Amino acid sequence: MNRGAVVALLSFLFYFTTILGGEAPQPVETLVPPAEQASYEVLGQAAQIALDAVTVRSAPSAQAEALGVIKKDTPRVLILDKQDGWYRIRPSSGPTGWVPEHAVAITHTAPKLLDQIVLGFYEPGGAAYETLLEHSDKLTAVAPLGWSLDSYGGLNAGFDPQEMGRSLYFAGNQELLTFAHVQLNHNPAPMLQSPALQRNAISRLGQIVEEWGVKGLILHLAYTPSAEQAELFAFAAALRQELAARGGRLLLSLPFKDGLDYGAAAQAGDYLVLRSAPELTEPGPSAAQPELDRMLAEVTQAVQAGKIILALPTSGLDWPRAGQARVLSHAEVMELAAAQGAKIRWDSASLTPYFQYGNGREVWFENRYSLKQKLELVSKYKLAGTALVNLGQEDPAVWESAAALLRS
Repeated sequence: MNRGAVVALLSFLFYFTTILGGEAPQPVETLVPPAEQASYEVLGQAAQIALDAVTVRSAPSAQAEALGVIKKDTPRVLILDKQDGWYRIRPSSGPTGWVPEHAVAITHTAPKLLDQIVLGFYEPGGAAYETLLEHSDKLTAVAPLGWSLDSYGGLNAGFDPQEMGRSLYFAGNQELLTFAHVQLNHNPAPMLQSPALQRNAISRLGQIVEEWGVKGLILHLAYTPSAEQAELFAFAAALRQELAARGGRLLLSLPFKDGLDYGAAAQAGDYLVLRSAPELTEPGPSAAQPELDRMLAEVTQAVQAGKIILALPTSGLDWPRAGQARVLSHAEVMELAAAQGAKIRWDSASLTPYFQYGNGREVWFENRYSLKQKLELVSKYKLAGTALVNLGQEDPAVWESAAALLRS
């Protein structure tokens, strides 16, 4: 991993205002004390058990409670922490805990071949971090959410820097490509009409690559203008040049929408991350398989398939009779269905599971079967890969399909 990564974690002065605003930079407190920095250096590194067997303990001490024994032939061991001559490890089978430093040998993690990209979107911390720990071997890239660009090109951050850094350091030690996820939520017309604002925005976005050690940016276009499309994609092309000069790539995330010039967008970015549709306003599937098929058939007429990454939702939506839906993880969906005694049905038109309960409520969600159908479109159209949205909310069994995609 690039040891310049995650400056916010390993330096004493993190110039937040340099990235986020126009004021003179002001130093802030150290986010991670020097004594803890070794933990980040080893976080996510692969290891092998060096002894025939070793006892895993609850704390870094020979007197701590014994949690179990793991043997030398354990196929996958991750290092999570280092303290006083002990490593905290997470084996593929057996308990997570502490073992003496001499009991493990850190091994090199080979970079993954990128015949197929499996990109994970996530919010740093919580369930998403657990998914990274458990399934990072089935990912080739990650994109933490947290940055946004306003109408005037101002860059804002809404995340815990320590959680952001921890996940990026883990991903880097796992040899995953890392991309900062930047949302453009508002009409960017003021920025697009001002060369000075554009230059300022491009400079600040470029600094993310160096400050956080990521391999590029995903510019997520939540707002897609019609009249300013040419200007928007020209801005993206200039940003791509800036990132390339810093050794980074630009991915443009776009919805499927009439009137969008996907050919121009593809020329402006290294990859297109193609989303199924704008946000839903009524109950129904988030990404119906036939609609995805139609979308890809159309867009691949204008864009080389090898530049397209198909974005797929992994969570569910619980719809009331009126109003907005709430987002549920797959585990929450299953718990709700069980608590309500609801029968899960299969919508044969969209190839999506759903159920109804209570006073007219509907839950539409994704599971291993619906996502497998959608992942097969990646092979059908020979796309660059897929982006799984909301890591930590998925059906755990979907990772079997993701692993098969990497082997295809």
